[in-house]
Amino acid sequence: MVAAASGAVEASVRAGFRFSYLPALDGVLAVQGIRVRHGAMDMYLARSASDALAARVRVDDLEFHSSPPPLWHARGAVADVVMELLGLPPHGSPGAPALTLSRPSELWIPSDSVN
Repeated sequence: MVAAASGAVEASVRAGFRFSYLPALDGVLAVQGIRVRHGAMDMYLARSASDALAARVRVDDLEFHSSPPPLWHARGAVADVVMELLGLPPHGSPGAPALTLSRPSELWIPSDSVN
């Protein structure tokens, strides 16, 4: 599972994701990957190889809503959710998620900390 998670994170690096490390008292609590392109922000938060949350939100929604609703989200193993996120068509193209969904309570969006 760790090798698959590592491979998914490496694929996200190649796809243009940038990273932040969320600290804990004894090390790193989680790794957050973010990529902005085509008018959407794709992000994921990985707490362990088996615990990750990924989402896509519209950039416009980040600018005008304090808690933007996701267009897509998934939770599960890092390898699964990151590869699902990377497999989404570019925002605005045929087959890309276009309708907003209910936001899961555990989904943290960068603009949440601004307000």
